[in-house]
Amino acid sequence: MDKIHLHIFGSKIFFNLIEELDSEYNVIFKENKILKIEDNTFNNSINVIFAENITSIELNVFVKKNIPSIFLVSNKNFFPKNKLSILDFHIILELPIDLLSFKEILKILIIKYSFFKKSKVMINNYEIDSNQRIISKNNIKTKLTEKELKLILALYEKNGIHKSVLLKKIWNYNSNLDSHAFETNLYRLREKIEKTFNDKKFILEKNSLYYLNRL
Repeated sequence: MDKIHLHIFGSKIFFNLIEELDSEYNVIFKENKILKIEDNTFNNSINVIFAENITSIELNVFVKKNIPSIFLVSNKNFFPKNKLSILDFHIILELPIDLLSFKEILKILIIKYSFFKKSKVMINNYEIDSNQRIISKNNIKTKLTEKELKLILALYEKNGIHKSVLLKKIWNYNSNLDSHAFETNLYRLREKIEKTFNDKKFILEKNSLYYLNRL
């Protein structure tokens, strides 16, 4: 595994400790917290946040970002007490922590997030999760059927596809067979997207070719 980049917020003492004890990490101490949250451009990056040592405004920004983050607290009730919830790639640890266990948690979090990223596709402001078959936008999401997912991914791979090609690719139909399955699935998908996201132009048709709207 490549070197893990730790972005530490709220404790210069912890930053110094990790920097001195372990050379397998690239450790960065962040003082200007909010402005630097989006700076984790390295692969294998994890935010390590001492939640009680930063402001509530800063903490609220962190908890809304579904990126690998470990929140360290002295009291396990800190998050419920402050009515804060965490996302899929957030972990809360109660101080004091065992450094060996902490290192294993870092590795697991990186592996989990790497797998997660490989299953994600971004189309404009939409995020497609092919593992969970979910499409989401602005914290609103809906479930996709297997065929709906395959249809979106087929158009994502090659935008502008004839119906006969989609029938063969997704349903294994020959072009001379009835296209009712395609029409039904396309209608239901368009209806789902419109009802959930108020988007009537997610999939467009022009000159007998189908496109994802990338505008």
